[in-house]
Amino acid sequence: MGAPNLKIDNLTKMAINNHRSSPHVRELLDIKLFSQPFSGLSQTDLQLDDCKQIALLYAKLENTISVLSDLESRKSYIYTGGLADQLGFEPKQTEINSIWEDELLSRVHPDDLQRKYRLEFTFFQLVKSIGLEERLNYSLITKLRISDGDGKYHLVRHRLLYLNGTQQGDVWLALCLYNKVYDHPGFDVPDGVILNTRTGEIIESEQGRFEDLLSTREIEVLQLINHGLRSKEIGSRLSLSIHTVNRHRQNIFQKLNVNNAMEACRLGMATGLLM
Repeated sequence: MGAPNLKIDNLTKMAINNHRSSPHVRELLDIKLFSQPFSGLSQTDLQLDDCKQIALLYAKLENTISVLSDLESRKSYIYTGGLADQLGFEPKQTEINSIWEDELLSRVHPDDLQRKYRLEFTFFQLVKSIGLEERLNYSLITKLRISDGDGKYHLVRHRLLYLNGTQQGDVWLALCLYNKVYDHPGFDVPDGVILNTRTGEIIESEQGRFEDLLSTREIEVLQLINHGLRSKEIGSRLSLSIHTVNRHRQNIFQKLNVNNAMEACRLGMATGLLM
């Protein structure tokens, strides 16, 4: 079978070369989340009500701030426990028309917020690759600095897990839990890990996640794609055959879990692979 035709059309080239700033990882995550067809949902009210009760119980029993997000309807439900009092956080609405609790996220230290979004992008891709029955075994845990009403930062453990999905594999209901981190032995939280809670295995960590994802040659190819070069032009620049260039491109798409050059370049810029 011959190498696939992976040339960038003029519209794609223009979009890549005329970007105004590096895209936000959250924007890329939105694209992935909202492009799901959400087919195969059944008894949605019952399942949603059950998950609301789970979120409420977490808030009351563990003094967390719990946020249940319905990705299909793009709504979230916020439940507050003791942590909300410590942060001086009183949500204006407990049911919002967004999957992002921006009233709370606006208080997160910017560096921590970007790390959170990067890991959530990776976590979503991981969860989509495993069976529905296994998904509850996986959590994303991130340490965040969140400011209170007086501008003082508090260390908070953020945990994300996906509670429900469709038979076709779409991710539907997501639960975020915010817990206070106390300065005592045994309460330390890593900056960011994806954890199998059944086995205790760390699947991914923030450190080196994107930097080590592509080989040096693949990053070179991605940089030239980002500058609008076609496979033949990239091959001439790097002294590679067009077949080898196309193989690198396919590897890049597969490793980044994207469908085309536009997505690859956007993700590359957002994660620091492209400068």
